[in-house]
Amino acid sequence: MRPSLPVLIALAAGLGACASPGSQGVAVYQSAPGITEVLSGPIQAAPGHHLVMGDLNIPANAPIPRHYHHGEEFLYILGGSTVIVREGEGEMTLLPGQGVRIAPGTVHWGKAGPQGLRAVSSWVVPDGQPLRVAVPDQPGGAH
Repeated sequence: MRPSLPVLIALAAGLGACASPGSQGVAVYQSAPGITEVLSGPIQAAPGHHLVMGDLNIPANAPIPRHYHHGEEFLYILGGSTVIVREGEGEMTLLPGQGVRIAPGTVHWGKAGPQGLRAVSSWVVPDGQPLRVAVPDQPGGAH
């Protein structure tokens, strides 16, 4: 038994719609503003350390206070932008598709860009240490 012409046309239209990228692209989960921890667990290849992954959803021009981590941070920008400053280095602007590794103990700070910041960050944290250590602003403007 052969399918009827209307069934074939509907099937072809459906397959064509599946093959064509939509104008909206892939739907992206929208987290609450701030930093949301989404995953955490031990790293078998690095005993004594665990991984923490965060979803960053920072409002436009919001400051990122001075701080450091006891382990590495890996930051990847999904949307918006950010300006990051690592102590002893100049400002670095990161745009969607760009990332940076921040070495353990490096004091850094910054701010979200004019459209805000959407990013994922992963931290390798030595067991027993806090994820983030705040560093007071320095007199004279570094923050």
